Amino acid sequence: MRASLKDKRAWRVLAALMALSMVAAACGDDDDDAAAPETTAAPAVSDTTAAPAPAPAPPAAAVDVVAAGTAAAGEPIELPAVKVGYLQWVYADEAGKRIEDAAKEAVEFLGWEYETCDAGGDQAKMSPCGNGLLDKEVDVIMTDGIPEAFITDVLERAAEEGVPVISGGGEVDPRDFYIGSYASDDTDLGVLLAEHLKTLLPDGGDIIVQSFPSTWSAKRQTGLASVLEGSNITIVDTFELVPDANMVGSTEADITTKLQQFPDVKAVWIDFSVASIGAANAIASAFPDAADPARPKLLTFYANPGTVADIRTGRVDAAVDEKLEWQSWAGADALAQLLARETAPSQERAPDFGGVNFSVRQVITPANVPAEGEEVPSPVDYETFFRTKWCAEFTNLPSCT
Repeated sequence: MRASLKDKRAWRVLAALMALSMVAAACGDDDDDAAAPETTAAPAVSDTTAAPAPAPAPPAAAVDVVAAGTAAAGEPIELPAVKVGYLQWVYADEAGKRIEDAAKEAVEFLGWEYETCDAGGDQAKMSPCGNGLLDKEVDVIMTDGIPEAFITDVLERAAEEGVPVISGGGEVDPRDFYIGSYASDDTDLGVLLAEHLKTLLPDGGDIIVQSFPSTWSAKRQTGLASVLEGSNITIVDTFELVPDANMVGSTEADITTKLQQFPDVKAVWIDFSVASIGAANAIASAFPDAADPARPKLLTFYANPGTVADIRTGRVDAAVDEKLEWQSWAGADALAQLLARETAPSQERAPDFGGVNFSVRQVITPANVPAEGEEVPSPVDYETFFRTKWCAEFTNLPSCT
């Protein structure tokens, strides 16, 4: 059921208050990313410089998620029925699939309707997708780290119509429209992967880096630069992946050319997870023998199922990961609190839920890759936490009866 005009007016007021709070946060951010360099736009990779980076996150302690979820629940209240629209960047990217599948699962647990539109990685299709969701009269929109500049018209229309939009996935900056943005610490992801790169190349060497025009990629590059500063590893070429519908094919072509141009490189670094498939294809074609000592190492982000399989077979050497799915569950919780209690969402990248934090990172390599058919386990069971919390605080959820 589409929200009433009264509800719409209330959301507009909340959106205005949240916009003010985001301005205040920009002057004194208390997020754990505060030590990272500020970014005022979705910068090109050449914008990044070596800078101090956050220390890697400590391993998660064992958490009784049932007790924690119960303790985090608010006073019992009825949850309004709404229609959620999901604006997908590219579902063919396994990271995007993970984030959206988790959102759909959380939304359906809350008993809400669900609509989705997949832009297929094509920036030109993102606005039509978003406007199509608004045409279907969705009450709220979720998305997966799409830079606001890609869909400004959609966000302006959503604000005018009182439709809150929330993001999960990569970090988004600047942020003038999203009412919340939950993401991994991309600088720290870059730090962790770069530290592992140093262990793979103890004698140093030249590397090729692929970046992407987004804040999250720029922060990964900052993490990389901070670790390589003063080392004997040299970035001989950095090139930017163009956001389109064929990022695997274009990456394969680019890496093939780069390997011919720089035949002695020791490693290839890929920022956009799905692009690692194309890079792996290019390296495998150039070095058919996986045991060839001249074969460049391949490092990327997110231990998606395909990436895990490639680590297992030797096509990928390492992937830094965080269970991205928690971000969608946290986003669904933020929307539920907004709709039921008129509580503005947290402006932190990774909110703390009564002492429980789900943003925990790890590097997956051949030494710790899961067995075939198994997923990389979540350090903290976010699903049980939120299910327990919601069943304790929302009185009308069919999933809880």
